[in-house]
Amino acid sequence: MAGKISFRAVIFDFDGTIVDSYEAHLESFRRALEKHGLKVEDEEIYRRFGKPAKVILAEILPESQHRHIDDIVRDKRREFIDTSSRIRLFEGVEDTLKYLVSKGVFLGLATSADRPSVMRVLEKFRLEHYFRTVVSSEDVVEAKPNPKIFTLTAERLGVEPKDCLIVGDSIFDVIAAVEAGMRIVVVANNPYQIGDVEAMGVEVLEAIGYLKNLF
Repeated sequence: MAGKISFRAVIFDFDGTIVDSYEAHLESFRRALEKHGLKVEDEEIYRRFGKPAKVILAEILPESQHRHIDDIVRDKRREFIDTSSRIRLFEGVEDTLKYLVSKGVFLGLATSADRPSVMRVLEKFRLEHYFRTVVSSEDVVEAKPNPKIFTLTAERLGVEPKDCLIVGDSIFDVIAAVEAGMRIVVVANNPYQIGDVEAMGVEVLEAIGYLKNLF
């Protein structure tokens, strides 16, 4: 994506794109699973970051444990209240958001996380006012890689899909963006997925601050 680009809206993923929440989510998974006498390799979760917790658990747990998934998800959300204290903003995030708004770009947030968790973190870092809309897991039936979360965000922003740029960190963001007919760039924050992203020919940014160079 050489040179300057022109989009009416930029839609951001949240976890792993705007906030470094990998360890916080990972630890909340560990604690919730431990309560049920379960343990999985960290990498199995890392490779699925970008999907809702319920979907991740359905993929990594044996079928005999699927009856416990709803309980584990509830436990994870409770644990995340504590582990979320570990979340940090990635460097350059607020400057980038401020710059895009100054250019008249509409900003939206599209996340597979639950709304209470997202809003709590946004408010902590005083970022909520940058986003015209926040679309979370409660707003869609199917999460990423289904494209609905991105098309719904565009609809709420009043912008056509072709006029939106997606900024994410996972292969699931890429698949959803392509299905939605939107352009995407990926921030190189998740080493377990970046190879799959590059294989799809998507532009990878070393840090979110480089996004400013595209506008």
